[in-house]
Amino acid sequence: MVRAIILAGCYLLALATSGFCLSYGHEPIGIESRSIGAIYQAALKEKGTLKISWGGDEKSNGAGIIAAFTKRFPDVKFNLTVDLSKYHDSRADRTFVTSNGEDDGADVIVLQTVHDFPRWKEANRLLPYKVATWNDIQSPFKDEDGAFTGCFIGEFGVIFFNDNKAPNDTVPTSYQSFLNPEWRNRLALTYPNDDDAILYLFTLIVKRHGWTFIDSLVSQNVTWLRGTGTPSELIAKPQNELAVSFAASPTDAAVVSSKLPTEDHYVTWPQTGAIFASTKMPETAKLFMSYVMSDEWQAVAFPGSVYATRKQFDTNGVLNQTLTNPLGFVTFMQDRANVERWRFQFETTLGTPQGVSPLLDNIV
Repeated sequence: MVRAIILAGCYLLALATSGFCLSYGHEPIGIESRSIGAIYQAALKEKGTLKISWGGDEKSNGAGIIAAFTKRFPDVKFNLTVDLSKYHDSRADRTFVTSNGEDDGADVIVLQTVHDFPRWKEANRLLPYKVATWNDIQSPFKDEDGAFTGCFIGEFGVIFFNDNKAPNDTVPTSYQSFLNPEWRNRLALTYPNDDDAILYLFTLIVKRHGWTFIDSLVSQNVTWLRGTGTPSELIAKPQNELAVSFAASPTDAAVVSSKLPTEDHYVTWPQTGAIFASTKMPETAKLFMSYVMSDEWQAVAFPGSVYATRKQFDTNGVLNQTLTNPLGFVTFMQDRANVERWRFQFETTLGTPQGVSPLLDNIV
């Protein structure tokens, strides 16, 4: 697999020849030297409501940061909207066009669609900002000019299972093993043609096991679902056969445990954030990014994760793993024609994603 290449500390989301180490059109900026308290005081002088676009496929994906930020900064008005990253970026681009470049529809944006950020940087649509913890953010996950930074590491390909339906010692750690007869009717998976990161996971599976694996998987009578949180929520429920998923995000349900595959590649990526240059509330936007990248939030935001974009919290060293490459996904995302080819390959087999919006709270 072609790996992302890092030149002169520039965060490239594609091959070096793609040319994303461009002149930004801004004077070089220094690292934030103010305390969060001082930034908070500056933010209180701004009028309005900070608009944050937060990538996710369930409303609960934003609950943690909303609660923490509200408690920490009670006098800041903000509106954090959770939606699929592919809709947030589309909405930002349309608003930019219809406002003649005066508005991007959000002040801060934190998304899975990592390919958008170099494009927005090239168009001078991002406000450069280096948080106080800048030097602790691993170089491959941040733009050298401060245009954007990876806020945390997302993961797909982890194996989730219901302890009551499938005890740990019965659950395999290779995807190929889920083709065994005992897993028929028991697999809940996210459609690969509905989420780019799940799509990338399935491209890795096909490259290792071939298309015959996909054909055999379909014959297992998989329950295909929209929304990466939906499979875990369904396997947690006692009134169905569904017991296992390897294409899902975690749930808080106590009966659902997880383990990493030991033979197959899984997906990690830097969920990336930036401030739009069109913001009318730059200090409040800086406060939000500073808090997200602070020790305070990073220490409690993802208690079960051993990976982080910040060195201090990257317990297991995501860049040193042999079965995952967080730069592989960003390279994959940059070639949109290739992404679409893969998406239609899976759609040819599975059809278009069916079911209710994953953002509706109606899992039964």
